[in-house]
Amino acid sequence: MLAGRDGRAKPLLFDASPLLPSGVFAGLDTGPLFTGADAERAASAQPAGFEANPKRRIDDRVIWLADREITVTDAIAAVLTRVNAEARRVAGGPPDTVALTHPAGWSRTRLGVLATAAEQAGFGECGFVAEPVAAAAYFAGVIGKDLPAGRCLLVYDLGAGTCDVSIVRRTQDALEVVATTGLDDIGGLDLDATIVDHARSLTATATNAWGRLEWPRTPADQRAHRLLWRDARTAKEQLSRHTSADLHIPLIDTVVHVTRDEFETAARPHLERTVDLTATLLRDAGVPRQLLAGIFLVGGSSRLPLVASLLHRTLRIAPTTLDHPELVVAEGALHGPTTTHTPTGPTPPPPAPAYTSTGDADQPTAADITPDDVTVERTLTGHSDQVTLVVFSPDGRTLATAGRDGTARLWDVATGRPAAILTGHTHFVAAVVFSPDGRTLATASYDDTARLWDVTTGRPAAILTGHTDGAYAVAFSPDGRTLATGGGDGTARLWDVTTGRPAAILTGHTDGVEAVAFSPDGRILATADDDGTAFLWDVATGQTTTMLAGHTDFVAAVAFSPDGRTLATAGRDGTARLWDVATGRTAAILTDHNDLVIAVVFSPDGRTLATAGRDGTARLWDVATGRTAAILTGHTNYVAAVAFSPDGRTLATAGRDGTARLWDVATGQTAATLTDHTDGVHAVAFSPDGRTLATASSDGTARLWNVDAGRPRIWRITAS
Repeated sequence: MLAGRDGRAKPLLFDASPLLPSGVFAGLDTGPLFTGADAERAASAQPAGFEANPKRRIDDRVIWLADREITVTDAIAAVLTRVNAEARRVAGGPPDTVALTHPAGWSRTRLGVLATAAEQAGFGECGFVAEPVAAAAYFAGVIGKDLPAGRCLLVYDLGAGTCDVSIVRRTQDALEVVATTGLDDIGGLDLDATIVDHARSLTATATNAWGRLEWPRTPADQRAHRLLWRDARTAKEQLSRHTSADLHIPLIDTVVHVTRDEFETAARPHLERTVDLTATLLRDAGVPRQLLAGIFLVGGSSRLPLVASLLHRTLRIAPTTLDHPELVVAEGALHGPTTTHTPTGPTPPPPAPAYTSTGDADQPTAADITPDDVTVERTLTGHSDQVTLVVFSPDGRTLATAGRDGTARLWDVATGRPAAILTGHTHFVAAVVFSPDGRTLATASYDDTARLWDVTTGRPAAILTGHTDGAYAVAFSPDGRTLATGGGDGTARLWDVTTGRPAAILTGHTDGVEAVAFSPDGRILATADDDGTAFLWDVATGQTTTMLAGHTDFVAAVAFSPDGRTLATAGRDGTARLWDVATGRTAAILTDHNDLVIAVVFSPDGRTLATAGRDGTARLWDVATGRTAAILTGHTNYVAAVAFSPDGRTLATAGRDGTARLWDVATGQTAATLTDHTDGVHAVAFSPDGRTLATASSDGTARLWNVDAGRPRIWRITAS
């Protein structure tokens, strides 16, 4: 990565790629070492002369390649020499400064080898940046995520040959590695191997061909071996973007079809080891989850969807992912502080910094807010972190917001002024809802509690305790007498709103309950589980009436149709499903999304279902037929929420691209794009009269839009 005098970074290209394979090749003669793609091509004919990863041989003095004794320093220097030559060619001269990245656990002895190789390559004196520090510098300095002093970033680096996990803490003037650990036997190559193993299982009768592929002796067999593993890597990368990939098997001359589900089943044991390692590191380092500003996935293999899913499920923090995570460390090194030494490892880690509650970190963190970020018409002292929830009271006069700062807030919609600040939760507020009469507000939090608040006074009416792993979801019954909550402990609970006492504990789920919803008549409660099931419960008895099985990954949302006859569910498996509530049978499987379905909502007349997807689209479905009515495209990042206007003619969508959009339901066309937010939009809600739209954003604001006039007028509820 090369930065010009204007500070702009651009990748150097090697064989038309921004990535230079680190392998080196030594021929039988005494000529120079080959690097990159040249080395890989030469290895096809003479594999004994090839070393794929000299960095992993850092502790060896020499490497034997094709009967040639090559020092490790020479091997690393060959790669750096090529980098230096390309940098000089592009820049027109030697770079003013050079920063070299390295694993956080490298000793001064290893750094000495790297420094000698750099000097040999013509770089001269270099600075060193630990790879997780470079990643943290990219997180805060390049993509503008919030990493305040005293908070930590967990960097999960899944590269080609290893998995490294580190905790980086920001101090007042530096980034420091608090703890680091890793696995030398898990990386992208091991995941490639699962695809090769799967292909072998599908062509097991071709034993002779597989013998030649696994133990190549002739140049033709060696070329076939290289092509197989190259294509396996390509298939793995394709499966990070699509649900299937084809792999050609040389020598057998056949193509096998690999689905993402098949690949993830095979890869899961490897990835679960890395997630267990991550959880252990946090525990051993004494860093509580609440101190994390985020989880950042770097390294080429970290883009696999299962990586983020497993980490999110275990740590309850949504990782930050990028399209090209393999370039993060290189560019981050241009922004990170250089040093001449690094910690030798995570044992023992420094004492964890004191924790100050600012809410959970279950979503990627927001960019720093500056006065230039927004043009304020009305600035209200408000949330100090992301606003993730907005909901109107039934009469439309009050707006409730909640977010990562652990508070909920009430606002007078007519004036935009604060009515009350609801404090008491110690973690991120995950859900908020008004009672049907509008007199009570319920909140659920990752601090294991739900709370009831008097809307008129803003005072707590009851603290509902019992969940043991966070309260994720909350819903009032239509008569307002009962509250339902769902928690990470695998239970849903019913509460008497008048007394605040538990009415029933609903057990049967095997994982966290992500969503709860009452039927319109209040007799049935639907719950959604991380284990891929939904349940229907008899509210009067607290007993299960139906288990709805069909999703192959966690169920993120549930919604009843207005007539109560149909239930919609949204799944991580990329499908939404419609269920007949009376029989528990599947009415339709809605399969057009190609990634996680985040939200489902019925139109007021119940004829249309809207879904929001991580594939960047929202979709409208004909409930009667289960067919797609419209695909709403335009967002450039995933769609986080959908809401129908009260008359059902307009759909609002919230996008993590920083926009909200209004759509004409009849035509599926964009009616308006609301672009005033400066970071991702989490939630949208229409007022009961349909004239005002509320949006909540990672930029620390909630906004009220007049959707009844030409240009929206905006009140801003901003971070203080």
